[in-house]
Amino acid sequence: MAITIPSGCYRQPTESKGVDASGNFHFNYVLKGPYSSLDSLASSISQGDEVISGWYASSQDLQMGPGNTGTLTISCVPSPVSEGQTPEALPLKEVWTLRSVRNDVSIMGYCGPGASNPKRALVEGWMKEPDGKLADDLKFRKPDGTIEDLSLDSPTCALIEKIRKGYESVMRFYPVLTCTRTYSTFPPGCLENLGFIDTPRTPGANAKQPTGLAAKVALYEWVKVQDDAEEGTDGKWRRIESWMGIKKTDAADGAHPWDADLYGPSRWGMPYAHGGNGNGGGAS
Repeated sequence: MAITIPSGCYRQPTESKGVDASGNFHFNYVLKGPYSSLDSLASSISQGDEVISGWYASSQDLQMGPGNTGTLTISCVPSPVSEGQTPEALPLKEVWTLRSVRNDVSIMGYCGPGASNPKRALVEGWMKEPDGKLADDLKFRKPDGTIEDLSLDSPTCALIEKIRKGYESVMRFYPVLTCTRTYSTFPPGCLENLGFIDTPRTPGANAKQPTGLAAKVALYEWVKVQDDAEEGTDGKWRRIESWMGIKKTDAADGAHPWDADLYGPSRWGMPYAHGGNGNGGGAS
């Protein structure tokens, strides 16, 4: 509910509206009248109170004038209530950042089930072989005493040659998308979808043919890895959300780049109950 103007006090033509250097909208609501009346009004207003429709109190300043008069200036920020919706803070400003992070992946990541893939079981059998001569010849002794000759498996031999050179992992770089939103009140939805596959709501994301940032985001599948809130000395709140992406083309047709059993909406619980629904709880 908007504030009630005390008797004998009047709004002034010196009210102003604008945008500061950081891109934040602001409005200065100005009243003039008896100092005591304005002082009582100022004492009753808390940060976040609605001053007029669409504007909420951020700070205020009361100055004394001649003849026990006063001028009350209430600095306002846009309303944190979306018209027609339940009360929800709207961001005063939204800033996006796209950067890359390094992730060292095990050399075993090259192994797979196909005929053209290195076989992990064979590589590990070779690595555990205590007989150096056998290992040098790309062979290892199986538990039944027979000799496995890896020279017959070209993909596995190719990977073993890399391991012989000392490679244990390879560098991979993944995009991390960060959105920092500034609010006049505690931001809504904090700690949402952390650790789950999640699609960032970037500008233009709903367009039929997204461009710019939205087009880049559409190339990846994302897992949310950060959702923090912090209050600044100016009383405003910042919500920092981050997502890590894997390119959709890095997965087989129809598969998730991120394993849905581990990061999907019905991801496995811990401990995993095989044969149950495996649900670790929905997105928080």
